[in-house]
Amino acid sequence: MKLTAQPKRLLVCFTAFTTCLLFSCTTQRIAYFQDIPDSLSVNSAKYVDLPPFTPPVVRPDDILNINVQTLDPQANMILNQGNLPIQSGVTTVNPNAPMLNNQNAVSGYLVNKNGDIFMPYIGSVHVQGLTTSGIHDTVLNRISVYFKNPVVNVRFANFKVTVLGEVRQPATFSLPNEKPTVLDALGLAGDITIFGKRNNVLLVRDAEGRKEITRLDLDSTKIINSPYFYLKPNDVLYVEPTESRVASTNAFRTRDIAVLSAGISLLTVVVARLLR
Repeated sequence: MKLTAQPKRLLVCFTAFTTCLLFSCTTQRIAYFQDIPDSLSVNSAKYVDLPPFTPPVVRPDDILNINVQTLDPQANMILNQGNLPIQSGVTTVNPNAPMLNNQNAVSGYLVNKNGDIFMPYIGSVHVQGLTTSGIHDTVLNRISVYFKNPVVNVRFANFKVTVLGEVRQPATFSLPNEKPTVLDALGLAGDITIFGKRNNVLLVRDAEGRKEITRLDLDSTKIINSPYFYLKPNDVLYVEPTESRVASTNAFRTRDIAVLSAGISLLTVVVARLLR
């Protein structure tokens, strides 16, 4: 059937309108910080206050990397022999995702159930409830009894966060610093896909034997001064799928079931004819 000029123009206009509508919806869905006005000029800035940062404290089963340097090379080898590999640094939830970054292994002192570690020369050190800064001061004071002007560096070796759901590379990541943000974790996971809900990201956090669960809205700059902006060890971020993602998944599942049913029906007919 041959279209006249008028229907052709209508068809082109309808196609263009539909395409623009689809791209408009996608842009609205994937943009972060939508409360920043478009009128904000390139050379101007909007300032958002950061929340107070509370350094994480050590708990049993944490792993601490404690590096001690003195003027005695042999003593250095003995002092740092406790920083032995303990476990993998990155556990990838998606087996097809490439290994990102970090260390291939976590090394350090494992904090026992009593909250203690054991170091050469100074023996048992109670670290539970201390920050890395507090542990630094404790180790420095005790090691200074044996060595002159030692240098001590302390950090968490197992500061892990897990990112799941609608991200490009869901995984558990060991982070190199104590002040990671929600955005840092999502960046490591390759960002949220266009099918993820940016305004409804679930955060699950350990809280004294319980799980604290909250939802984060990344569409708003208010997340930056939220008490949940900075992550804590063992936090889990889960990005929920959008309704369109769920609908498309259900559609594919329905199609697969229909194809399978048709195949079974055809096979049944063939077998029935062969058995006649």
